[in-house]
Amino acid sequence: WFNELERLTTTPRNAARIMRVFNDIDVVDLLPQVQCPTLVLHASGDARVPFEESRLLASLIPGARFVPLESENHLLLESEPAWLHFRDELRAFLPTTEPADPAFATLTPRERDIVGLIAGGRDNAQIAARLGLSEKTVRNHITSIFSKLEVENRSQAIVLARKAGFDAPTG
Repeated sequence: WFNELERLTTTPRNAARIMRVFNDIDVVDLLPQVQCPTLVLHASGDARVPFEESRLLASLIPGARFVPLESENHLLLESEPAWLHFRDELRAFLPTTEPADPAFATLTPRERDIVGLIAGGRDNAQIAARLGLSEKTVRNHITSIFSKLEVENRSQAIVLARKAGFDAPTG
């Protein structure tokens, strides 16, 4: 997948230059100076970057947490089981912020995911594809969300969600 993306987005010459430059970057001596919380995630079967490099990186950063991911991809795909592990680890690592509206606290984690996608302008088919759900399941979740948020339609849910800090569409 990564190779196909690179093939579509750059010339062979630039791809080779990128690889050479990336291979010349060495920040190992700077790692002990890192003074912020650090989470290192790495796919165990990554063919682009050796798995042991990530273990080394995490071991040299004070207090870093290392999480192996069961994948063979350099960049995880949302359709992989490792994606959910990645997402859960990242969410657990990042500071939590509760939405300003307490109604959102009643939502399940899946419903919060769906609210974020609704606020981002996604329709039911896009949400279903993104989360690996059926459209019927998405509709059922949305019915529950509307009830919990006490809104009557998608527009009202979007306005409420954006005020509470959920994603707005980008570019």
